[in-house]
Amino acid sequence: MGRLDGKKAFITGAAQGLGACFARMFAAEGARVALTDLQGDKVAQTAGAINADFPGAAVAFAHDVTDHDQWTSVLEQANEAMRGISVLVNNAGIGTMANIEAETWEGYRKVMDIDLDSIFIGTRAALPYLKKNSPASIINISSVAGLMADANLLSYNVAKAGVAMMSKSVALHCAKAGYGITCNSVHPVFTRTPIIDPIVQMGGGGEEGEAKLSRGIPMKRLGEPEEVGHMVVYLASDEAKFVTGSEFRIDGGMTAGRVGK
Repeated sequence: MGRLDGKKAFITGAAQGLGACFARMFAAEGARVALTDLQGDKVAQTAGAINADFPGAAVAFAHDVTDHDQWTSVLEQANEAMRGISVLVNNAGIGTMANIEAETWEGYRKVMDIDLDSIFIGTRAALPYLKKNSPASIINISSVAGLMADANLLSYNVAKAGVAMMSKSVALHCAKAGYGITCNSVHPVFTRTPIIDPIVQMGGGGEEGEAKLSRGIPMKRLGEPEEVGHMVVYLASDEAKFVTGSEFRIDGGMTAGRVGK
């Protein structure tokens, strides 16, 4: 018996990185998974690799998370393919580095559209499916950048902080309505995925770049995708049926405070 037997999960941003990791871990625990991504060919390849190890576990869809109509269409297709949706993982996101003087309105809006507004669109669209398949869960991937600010992460800070607050509001609404749907946010620190490659390169690349990126993390290393995945699997499982409206930090102690010398 897997921890997610009978679960049917819809995971955005699943072509690579954290989303692909979550999908594989879900399948290993017995869930069916719908992987979506703007990169349609790549997400299909990722789903194919999962099916090679867990036959019939995965389906894939090209999906622009900023498009209302695509959310409606892809959710309908995933619901038909999996015969229900009981877990929504809002993982799709981008990162930019800019301060208030360097950021442009266009750059700011792009981050908001993908990292924050898409979660509003997707959660509203997915709720009818989740209500029919409770106990259900919504897991929103935020960041430590949603809990602590950086001068050069203006747009990302704002978006990821919004994800945390939206998660709490959705959690309270679902609890009050008695839907049997939990909603939580997950806040990883820098994790070894393609999204951080540009930052690692700015630090010199390779081990040198990773070491520089890890200096502010008390445990002095980057996170691994599976370390975030273990938390997401837990939140998707019935083990977490009474856990809602919370922030889960997978950050090597970064948000706990200063370690000192």
